[in-house]
Amino acid sequence: MKSLFRLDEKKLMSLVIVLAAMTSVVTYLNLSENSGVTHHVIDLEVDQPELDKPTYMDDGMPPNPAVVQRDLSHYLCILHTNVVYIYAPGADSEILHCILTRFGYLKDIFVTIPVNKRSSAKDRGYDDVRSTQYLRPSGVTSPLRVYREETINVFSRPARYDREIMKEMFPENARYITMLRRPIHRFAADFVSSRLDKHFNTTAKAESPKMYLDNPEYWESQKTTSYCTRNCMSAVLGLPLDETMDMRDFQATLDAITQLDSDFALVLIYEYLDQSLVLLKRHMCWGVTDIMHYVATTPLPKKETLARLSTEEHIRNFRRVNSVDYLVYDYFNQTLWRRIKAEGPDFHKEVENFRNIQSQVAKYCRTAVDNWASANKTVIVGTTWNEKFDFTRKMCYMFGREKREWDSLLKERYFTSKRRPYKISLPKLKV
Repeated sequence: MKSLFRLDEKKLMSLVIVLAAMTSVVTYLNLSENSGVTHHVIDLEVDQPELDKPTYMDDGMPPNPAVVQRDLSHYLCILHTNVVYIYAPGADSEILHCILTRFGYLKDIFVTIPVNKRSSAKDRGYDDVRSTQYLRPSGVTSPLRVYREETINVFSRPARYDREIMKEMFPENARYITMLRRPIHRFAADFVSSRLDKHFNTTAKAESPKMYLDNPEYWESQKTTSYCTRNCMSAVLGLPLDETMDMRDFQATLDAITQLDSDFALVLIYEYLDQSLVLLKRHMCWGVTDIMHYVATTPLPKKETLARLSTEEHIRNFRRVNSVDYLVYDYFNQTLWRRIKAEGPDFHKEVENFRNIQSQVAKYCRTAVDNWASANKTVIVGTTWNEKFDFTRKMCYMFGREKREWDSLLKERYFTSKRRPYKISLPKLKV
């Protein structure tokens, strides 16, 4: 009888401890979600057994948000895996798209793809979002993939931001992000990558960005398609524009920008890509490998070309037809630096650390790719901002994939019934 009592007493004590721990977790979640405080982030590396395993609240993939803890020397932070990325043509050189797609693919969460083979967004540069356009977990036919919920975890497709529609499409705790770029540089990049010259009258063909920038009003009058060439970032973000893609009302524009600032967790700036990615890492509770990337392979104007295009006359001309984009860019550029300042003095040290890791990995991959006599991995030393980890030759290929390659991998994952063989054809890596 006494032994039975001791057993019940032990069970009771265990139950008390578990309940106390659960209460602490719930309290922390409420505080973290509502306080807006940025905590120290941790690394959540995939296929890195030498790293400490993050502790989730249940088995398998963590719920959203999840409490993640490495050890008592680190703060807790909230892991966010639901993300909606709104991007404009030429604004990110597909860098952030590939980062987010890779994140979802490696974490084995659901990254949506278009249902139709051809998206009208390619014709216009942006499109109204409709839930029927994108694959949902219930549409996956591969028997190897079973998703617990009808949830789109990662959205990274050309679509115009629509607050009401997207609230119905994506989880309530989804983090909305976008990336802006200096408007004249965004236009020059999109001119090259999207062949904007095809969208003007063939008898008066704009063969280079410079020709357009010499007289943008003239070339706008020569457009033969609805593809966006002015105020494109504002159009994608859903700001009120008239039928000529110009500002409809100044006060309405300011109100829309204020609403965007409230709706979006982060607005990143391409010109400060490293700072933007480190800020993303901190606010999403991601690891350093989650934000790593290679130099974009999309054909872009060189820095020298961009400098030649950015004359005072060209900027003045371009501002006349892109006043809303400049208003949006200037506002969120200032917002970015206010947020960086709020992160504290160690933020810039973490950015420098991130750049060093990027440089080390790029150097290793240039040597390791197609040279099987080289080392199979390079060791990234641990620092205040990252644990020690190995970067392997296989990871070089994974991190060097382009948008079309990620789309192919996602289609294969969702619609094939056979497992990918161990030996696969590797993409040609450009580093």
